[in-house]
Amino acid sequence: MALLHSQGKGRFDVVRSFIATRSGLFRWHDHQDNKETEDEPHFADMNKRAMDTSWYKRAAEQHAVEPESFVFSVPFNAAEMTEPLVTATHAVFFEGKNQHKAPAAVVGIQLQHSSLSSHFMNITSTCTSCKKNCASQDLDCYILDNSGFIIISENNEHTGKFFGEIDGTIMDSLVQDRIYRKVTVVDYQGRCPPQESHLSSAPRTVSGSIIKTIVTSFNLIWSSVINLNIYDAISPAFAWPNDANSDDVDIKSDDETNSYESKNLSEEPVAGSDKAPSFPAVASPPTVPPASHATSAQYTINKVRPCEKKTDLYILQPERLNTSGQSNPLKGKLTNCHVTGCERPFSVQKILHTNLILLVVDTLCPCGSKQLSIEPVEAVNEPGVCSTRRERLYRRRPPKCINYHPEEMEIKYCGSAKKFYLSYGLIVALLSIYFT
Repeated sequence: MALLHSQGKGRFDVVRSFIATRSGLFRWHDHQDNKETEDEPHFADMNKRAMDTSWYKRAAEQHAVEPESFVFSVPFNAAEMTEPLVTATHAVFFEGKNQHKAPAAVVGIQLQHSSLSSHFMNITSTCTSCKKNCASQDLDCYILDNSGFIIISENNEHTGKFFGEIDGTIMDSLVQDRIYRKVTVVDYQGRCPPQESHLSSAPRTVSGSIIKTIVTSFNLIWSSVINLNIYDAISPAFAWPNDANSDDVDIKSDDETNSYESKNLSEEPVAGSDKAPSFPAVASPPTVPPASHATSAQYTINKVRPCEKKTDLYILQPERLNTSGQSNPLKGKLTNCHVTGCERPFSVQKILHTNLILLVVDTLCPCGSKQLSIEPVEAVNEPGVCSTRRERLYRRRPPKCINYHPEEMEIKYCGSAKKFYLSYGLIVALLSIYFT
């Protein structure tokens, strides 16, 4: 067993192994030197709360689909990483009384993606009895997970991306063949920028129109006040006092002013002198720049509005690929996808004890390919959407209207907050204090 473990660790270039429970990351062991950058935290620091991680949740959910399977996943930005890691996890369940199960732990390993990809290409390219293999230019081979994301591809730039962004036509065909099931997810607490609004900005009611007019008028007046720069107009009123008998204006040059300001202002006036102490000139206040259209108070930078967003996600249907307990390949083809009338066949096969499938696509027919995106977009409210949502909410109503009970007057447990009691002792005490 130790020999097999050592061979597997060296063959697939295992980086670390770990085990996690509901309380968090329990144990981990680094089989290689820590290759994370200084800015990136260690695996143990990022996964302290293991139950909140995707690999823990996906392993627990996969147990209901295939109890003995491993869940393989890669980061979404794996194509941008120099040495991405593949995380493989498996959930261990405890079965108690009455056949009730609960997840006890999740075990897993992390291995180099380059090593797993090279083994895949070596295995799929050494078929001597096959007319074509993954090494030929006529076939494109992919390893997809149960959500339609690419784990392994001949092009490393595809790693971690959604397969619909690479070949949406084949992805649509997989959905039509019930290999993947499309699920629409709606986020009722989404945020959208103002320019994406599909609704009219006109007020709904007369009161709303009046309020909007008042607010707009106030914003215009405020902008006009800022543009007039009233602060500069009233600033001469704030001047230092001077001798009342002196009406002449003393004008000094910049050199004299600078030399005077360098003197000590705390000097006392000389006795017998008929000159009053001079004061330094007041510096002009900073000029307030006029408010432009972009910096006006009525415009808010990066303002967002609440909206509803929706997206389409995909879930693998493994029972479609498991016929009679065997994982037989399912073959299909795209027809009428080109003016020449050529066909584009493809083959799908489930990889046993994993959440992965092998997809092989023929590239001889130059069929047009569209792109499918899973980025959330704003859900446009169509007529009848609100009523449809209300119909989905199931609420069991009482069989009849019950608003009275004959014995409710005899209930003694109600509060007495509305009853007032006068404290005569307190009144006497207050009167005695007042008249003494």
